[in-house]
Amino acid sequence: MSTRSNLIGLGVGVAAVGGVIAVLMGTGVVSLKKNSDEVAQTDAEEVADAKDAKGKSKKRKKRKGRRKGKKGRKQSDAVKKLSSMGYVDGTVDANVDRSGVLVNIEGEAQEGVNFYSSRNQSRAQLLDMKGVVLHEWSVRGMGGWQHVSLLPDGSVIGLVKNKQVFKIDKDSKVLWTYKARAHHDLDVTADGRVFVLSRTASMMPKYDKNHPTVDDVVVELSPQGEELSQFSILKMIEESRYSFLLGDAESLTALKTRRANPRRNKEYDILHSNHVEVFDGSLAEKSPIFAEGNMLLSPRNTHTLMIVDPKTKEIVWLWGSSKLIYPHHPTLTEAGTILVFNNGTEGTRSQVVEVDPVTNDIIWTYGPTEEFYSETRGSNFRLDNGNTLITESDTGYVFEVTPEGKTVWEFANPHVEKKKGLRMAIWRMTRFSRDELEFEF
Repeated sequence: MSTRSNLIGLGVGVAAVGGVIAVLMGTGVVSLKKNSDEVAQTDAEEVADAKDAKGKSKKRKKRKGRRKGKKGRKQSDAVKKLSSMGYVDGTVDANVDRSGVLVNIEGEAQEGVNFYSSRNQSRAQLLDMKGVVLHEWSVRGMGGWQHVSLLPDGSVIGLVKNKQVFKIDKDSKVLWTYKARAHHDLDVTADGRVFVLSRTASMMPKYDKNHPTVDDVVVELSPQGEELSQFSILKMIEESRYSFLLGDAESLTALKTRRANPRRNKEYDILHSNHVEVFDGSLAEKSPIFAEGNMLLSPRNTHTLMIVDPKTKEIVWLWGSSKLIYPHHPTLTEAGTILVFNNGTEGTRSQVVEVDPVTNDIIWTYGPTEEFYSETRGSNFRLDNGNTLITESDTGYVFEVTPEGKTVWEFANPHVEKKKGLRMAIWRMTRFSRDELEFEF
């Protein structure tokens, strides 16, 4: 069993509060997410301890604390302390002394080096299998790196959410920046072009009469960071046979859950796309859907994955309806299957799913288990030895499992604020063989 299952909880019975705080039953994890602009209207008794700004009187809070008893008071104090911090992109972990590699079964874990960044730092690191830092990239004052991609020469292309895309060399010198509302993900092709998710917003009364509707766009950049093209994901879906996925402002699933947070920043986030991957054509003989230049996208709020032809703006494959819940990071494997992190809900827990897009058959899964859950993010990679590297993003843990589900490597983000008990989130960890990287480290 993974060591994550030993997390000590704050107890059960604490409700999710407006998308700001959620106590995950059985895992002992309290997650805090950015949702300050759109707080769900839950029962006042649930909100009182989590939102001091609601103006509840001290007298009422004391009465509530007495009703809860000693255990309830401890829960309430912890939740109030966390909510007073505002937006903290981390997770409460009672085992804050855990740090770095926790499990490493030599001969069963895939050898290599591991690249990752903490969610709110402008820093990335390359680690060996024992957790020793081999190389580090950092740029002071840039802002948290939501996602970073390591290139063979040691340069890094990444994004600061809603601000810019950037490229730095192996010595952290900034080579270029591209200002944009970039978010979540980017992909770099063999010729150096960069494809990144960005956002625009405009009034679209058919979706929301009172707020601008967000449209996710895929922006193509040259190797030098100059914009070459872009296309609208929303428009592509609207003009396809899958337009029914968009529904309307009253029926869209996004409006019925706090997690989708559809009006964050006073905008209607209809798609919330979180992944872009460009195919190199190496699997085109297996199926035309894998043609060179086709893209794998994940518009999260539609609960689907899609492969699109950016030239014709055609959706050539779509899957996930009734099978996925807020998915993240679908990745094409060398075998022509697609791995996807199926986030799920507190009730369903999370799961990694492998689907054959030619037959639409599910051929492998990891989970769900009680201790495996990341509500808002997640990542998965198929390794050369057949194992799968999974980033349980919200909790800041990464682990490698065999096809049978055995954990053979595990890592806990050492970026911990011990006084607050917070372990910082990891958006994604990537493992490379040493031969793939051309720079010295």
